[in-house]
Amino acid sequence: MKNFKPTFYKNVDEIAGENDFFKISIDYNGNLVLLTVKQEKGKYLYKIFHFINGEIRIIEIPSVSYSFEFAQPIEENWLLVSSRTDDDECLINNATIYDVQGNALETFSFGDAIEDVQTTKNSDIWVSYFDENMDYGLRCFDTQGSQTFNYIDFVKQSNNEVPFIADCYALNVTSNETVFIYYYSKFPLVKIEKDKDTYEIFKNIPIRGSHAFAIKNDFALFSHDYGRKGEVYLYSLQNRSKNLFYTLDQEGKSLNYDYAKGRDNKLFLTKDKDIYLVDIENILSVI
Repeated sequence: MKNFKPTFYKNVDEIAGENDFFKISIDYNGNLVLLTVKQEKGKYLYKIFHFINGEIRIIEIPSVSYSFEFAQPIEENWLLVSSRTDDDECLINNATIYDVQGNALETFSFGDAIEDVQTTKNSDIWVSYFDENMDYGLRCFDTQGSQTFNYIDFVKQSNNEVPFIADCYALNVTSNETVFIYYYSKFPLVKIEKDKDTYEIFKNIPIRGSHAFAIKNDFALFSHDYGRKGEVYLYSLQNRSKNLFYTLDQEGKSLNYDYAKGRDNKLFLTKDKDIYLVDIENILSVI
């Protein structure tokens, strides 16, 4: 085991001011997206902070009566998505596209129990699901909310060689065509080339329960797994070897981070209101 000090990136309160809740994600160019919310009189006030080339672009969403957990750019607009639908409350549509002035343009449903949402430059919308929705696992939509890819159909086309998803723990859309997923129960890493209908399966990954990963060439960097906070794992897809790193904060103390988000070669870690960045290339330089 080696120690590794991620790069301190931002403090949420210093950027966004007072907020009740926040979530981070990563856009298709590797830029951080911060979604914050304040609750007032039963309504939710959302702000999106988009970090691009040292600048912060802010999009304010007028108050709404339902919650969002995911924010992603879609063309020149923004997609906000809630992880749940509610039949009892007639809240079936859980995805809304807003323009940069905060006007709602389109609304549609991606289904219940959403684990993650990632968009591409070509405006594909990839949606992964946790185990309360085993009917989907992974799907892709266009900007009208129409489905363009269904993982269940994809498994059948592979003659069931690709394992079914019980719970999609982690999603990493690295380009317009390439998607990696890591999922319960045996935790394979599966690479999908959507437009080519091809796939590659990496079985027996010796990491169980990670919820985010970065990837570059033949290496994947996983966030902590079951019951082991503060660690990251560099795994060689070629040699099937694992290197464990124990993360440290700015002061050199243990960084028992709360959760992580990964996309392409970047892994962002959050601890309380602090956000840290690990680039897989930096990890590779110290092994």
